[in-house]
Amino acid sequence: MAFNKKILVVDDEPHVRILLKSRMEANGFNVVTAYGGMQALEKVKEEKPDLILLDIVMPDLNGYEVAKQLKADPETAKIPVIIFTASNVRELEEQCRALGVDYIIMKPFSPEVLLGMVKDLFKRNEL
Repeated sequence: MAFNKKILVVDDEPHVRILLKSRMEANGFNVVTAYGGMQALEKVKEEKPDLILLDIVMPDLNGYEVAKQLKADPETAKIPVIIFTASNVRELEEQCRALGVDYIIMKPFSPEVLLGMVKDLFKRNEL
């Protein structure tokens, strides 16, 4: 499994972006970041990531809406998405799964658990 894949990390909290970027890069992934939903949609078009790590709660466009737009577009629908959130809302989890989100992880989370999910998706999708 080649780890030269590109990951887009989307979170409005700078420390979360920095932590995830450094952890993923330390494991051989190329990482680009976005601070909000609108910027995430732009970065997806520009960067063509192989996987997206997406926070739910963001000021401009929430992660659910970003995932909804990505999954509705044939060009981006197959990009694996892992959503992370501090909200423990069962309804939100069900909506995300119905969209086709691959994993949902609750904050605070272990970066190692998230890394395991990323590796699993790349292996499963043979990306």
